[in-house]
Amino acid sequence: MNRRMIVCDLDGTLLDSSGEVSPRTRLAIRRVHDAGHVVVIATARPVRDTRAVVVAVGGRALAVCGNGASVYDFARDELVAYSPIGETGAAAAVMVLREHFPAVRLGAEQGFDLLLEEGFALPSALGGQLARRVPRIEDALTREGFGKMIVQLNGAAGDYCAAVRDVLPGFEVTLSSGLFCEVMRAGVTKADALRGVARTFGLVDRDVIAFGDMPNDLPMLRWAGHAVAVANAHPDVLATVDEVTGSNDDDGVAKWLERMEWHSN
Repeated sequence: MNRRMIVCDLDGTLLDSSGEVSPRTRLAIRRVHDAGHVVVIATARPVRDTRAVVVAVGGRALAVCGNGASVYDFARDELVAYSPIGETGAAAAVMVLREHFPAVRLGAEQGFDLLLEEGFALPSALGGQLARRVPRIEDALTREGFGKMIVQLNGAAGDYCAAVRDVLPGFEVTLSSGLFCEVMRAGVTKADALRGVARTFGLVDRDVIAFGDMPNDLPMLRWAGHAVAVANAHPDVLATVDEVTGSNDDDGVAKWLERMEWHSN
């Protein structure tokens, strides 16, 4: 088998509903890596919330974090690439959001820290307990800008994400959770970051097998040579992929990988 790049989303895809990596999945991922193929995590999570998963699957994976805003090499413990929303762009986005949605609650990734406005509701399991609370997100804005912004209105994020996208045409706006929608710099997606990662290994899209479940995975799944959704995926994802495997709670990714002959290179 030619060398492949295996790309996997985390929440709802590689991880079960309790947020854990099953023993079967750990073994399947390690077998692929040991055979000389490239394993890449691609997640909306920031670097700090991705580390434990990378350790669980062997500690050697690269990770595209923040929907493509960051690329982190955990083997070298090094930030490889960073594409934040600049200070001017972030300030403009905040102004537009406040104008159109007076009750909006905002958060942002700043470096390796999570900032949340006081009213932003985020469970501890998703980092809410460790966030730095601020009265207004714009007051914490510095020259480094924000890695990504998160936007919360009343109701489910799937119901208001399109409205947020409509008022921010110069940004990437996507959905990975029912709790908020996410805003990145224009052109920043999982696919864009993964294209750069693949290039460093001498690989292209046809060499990539990608697994996902939510709309923020769509650019990645459309770019990859072979796209696989877990059975619990969002309808838009199920309608896009080449193949559907078992659910995240049924070791769907592991089951798919176990079918392959991962010969050493």
